[in-house]
Amino acid sequence: MTLPKLYYYKLTGLAHHIRLAMSAGGMDWEDVFPGGFPPTDEDKILWQKLGGNSTTNIPMLEMPDGKIYTQSSAVLRVVARMCDLLPTGGDDELYLTDKLLADATDFRDKAVKSFVPWGATPEAAESFMNEVVPLHFGNMERILTESGSNFFIGDKLTVADISIYDAVENFACSRIPRDILENFPKLKEFKSRVEENSGIAAYLASEKFQDISKFDKSTLGL
Repeated sequence: MTLPKLYYYKLTGLAHHIRLAMSAGGMDWEDVFPGGFPPTDEDKILWQKLGGNSTTNIPMLEMPDGKIYTQSSAVLRVVARMCDLLPTGGDDELYLTDKLLADATDFRDKAVKSFVPWGATPEAAESFMNEVVPLHFGNMERILTESGSNFFIGDKLTVADISIYDAVENFACSRIPRDILENFPKLKEFKSRVEENSGIAAYLASEKFQDISKFDKSTLGL
């Protein structure tokens, strides 16, 4: 059987919440990695040919029927629709989904500015750990508490939960060598709850996940 193909680097990065969503939704896929990082000219030519954008094309999802989807947030939403990971409570819940996805993106953008190997200063890394993380985690803790549920929207896992989880885990917790969720008990329980989802748990235990690079403390110059 031909599987969907996900084009991205051999690391978590901006494709990881897409992989997690496919895992939660029971959608198998094939990872297609470039020859290295930075990508070769041949890789870029292929991505542009498939995706059509003269700028960024990856993460990019190629379906068995030949349809191509590009850009991280757009691909994530496509997968959410395919995998029944959108809330069903109407316009208010759809708005909250978009808002939470934007919150996750905002946090990732701030996190990337703290990557010392990519040019961030030690001061920027320190500010991320001591100022940015508490600010954003506090906001997430508040929203989760106000939801009155185990999840951010309704009583089942949605794409918003997956994207928030990815931002928390892969752009902060995996990078900072201490329990940064200690003061955010709801968010800490939420993280464990997402990891208990059967599809996500199976993916996190798989060779497919073990073989890709993850962000760690070295990204903070530690």
